[in-house]
Amino acid sequence: MEFAGSEAAARVSQIGAATPDHILSTKTVPLFVPATNSDDIPLLSQEIRDAAQAWRERYFAYFERNRTDQPMLDPTPRVILIPGLGMWTTGKDLKAAQIPADIYRHTIQIIGNAEAVSGYKTLSEPDAFSAEYWGLELYKLTLAPPEKELARRTVLVTGAANGIGRAIAERFADEGAHVAICDIDAGDCHAVAEAINKKHGAGRAVGIAMDVTQEAAVRRGFAALALAFGGLDIVVSNAGIAPTGRVEDLALETWERSFAVNATGHFLVAREAVKILRAQGMGGSIVFNVTKNVFAPGADFGAYSCAKAAEAQLARILAIENGAYGIRVNMLNPDAIFEAGLWTPELKAERARAKGIPLEKFEESIQQSNLLKAKVTAMDVAEAALFFASERSAKTTGAVLPIDGGLREAFPR
Repeated sequence: MEFAGSEAAARVSQIGAATPDHILSTKTVPLFVPATNSDDIPLLSQEIRDAAQAWRERYFAYFERNRTDQPMLDPTPRVILIPGLGMWTTGKDLKAAQIPADIYRHTIQIIGNAEAVSGYKTLSEPDAFSAEYWGLELYKLTLAPPEKELARRTVLVTGAANGIGRAIAERFADEGAHVAICDIDAGDCHAVAEAINKKHGAGRAVGIAMDVTQEAAVRRGFAALALAFGGLDIVVSNAGIAPTGRVEDLALETWERSFAVNATGHFLVAREAVKILRAQGMGGSIVFNVTKNVFAPGADFGAYSCAKAAEAQLARILAIENGAYGIRVNMLNPDAIFEAGLWTPELKAERARAKGIPLEKFEESIQQSNLLKAKVTAMDVAEAALFFASERSAKTTGAVLPIDGGLREAFPR
């Protein structure tokens, strides 16, 4: 903050890097944005865009002046300085963004000490270019493994502490995404995030407590995601509950609770997601976990099925309203995923009684009722979610994908 706000920052920050090695992580100079009013968000956003474009144009000119037969590296600033705000850094993932942050804090100390003695100087432009485009370093880049499918993507998953949500979060992390684990219990969220970080490295996941029925909690959750990862690419709106009971016996409280979680919760999550995705101007993907009950409701599931039908209609409307912004909205219709948190022992026992099936044979009976005679798992749903979240479905929005082993009465139509 002190450096970015100093009178000398606009000049000394543009002299160059402190060492040749630093150039590989920070580029030759940071992006300095002489913000006129950091409290005016729309004005500041435009000033950042304009300054970033000017920085890129200067980089193109720098490359043309010094070019050899090497292709141009990514012309994106790694360090951004703004008076009144301080510094932030960029990279293809969290680790890559942290490295220039650490380096430039050290550079600030070097610049300050040099200016206190006489003046800060650095490499000539040809020498700086030679360091940035050092052949051995470029060769090392060619040896890096190809990026995974969701590399450079940030994802928020609700209901991610167990069952389907956890499977989706873990699968997306396997494909290179940074994942926000959101659920109502903070301890459970952090436990899942810790397990993902243990497997993939620190910072790959964060746990965020979020009650999707509470507007303020949803807003806080998305704000925490933005602070952790810098933005948003994909949302999987998965949190849900499955109350049972015939309509004539349903308490109003049960009905309202189902709609609060299974309909309003998805609305609150999607509304915050769309605001961010539109503001970013980079498109995005929203995946709703709905249910086969939307097409094939059953007795004793009125509160659940009606709320889920509202969720499906919400998804369709979001697809219509946001297609022009490159935001895709699609739905998953799973059935009988017994790993899901909503399949409590009490619910299994109740459904077994309703169908007249011994409890110990309930799961097998459900499996035999689908066309493929297949056991459908949470990981099967995660694979379908990955399809909708990834570029493999880049031209698809407003679609429904069943993951139920094949149920004729639940075919989309």
